[in-house]
Amino acid sequence: MNMVWIHAGETLGREITEMLDSIGIPTYSVWRNVLRKDNEGDATRWDDAVFPGKNWSVQFLCVDEMLAPLREKFRSFLEDDYVRRTGVEIYVHKAERLL
Repeated sequence: MNMVWIHAGETLGREITEMLDSIGIPTYSVWRNVLRKDNEGDATRWDDAVFPGKNWSVQFLCVDEMLAPLREKFRSFLEDDYVRRTGVEIYVHKAERLL
């Protein structure tokens, strides 16, 4: 089992959840209004006049076979210049149920 995290600008949230629905991710959790501090670049989103905007974080579990369609869908998504500039980060790691 894999745990996948997606972090992106809030303007991409609806498109991201629509993509997850289209490839058959049965359940995911969404955190809206996520603030981000970037000490190395210009991606801080603090929802104020200096650093406007917020992020969404999305988390879900999936089997190994879902990773390839997920990767392909997001590679295509990242071809759009606006999407690349807005920022999308995706991380995956192995997960096992504790209880």
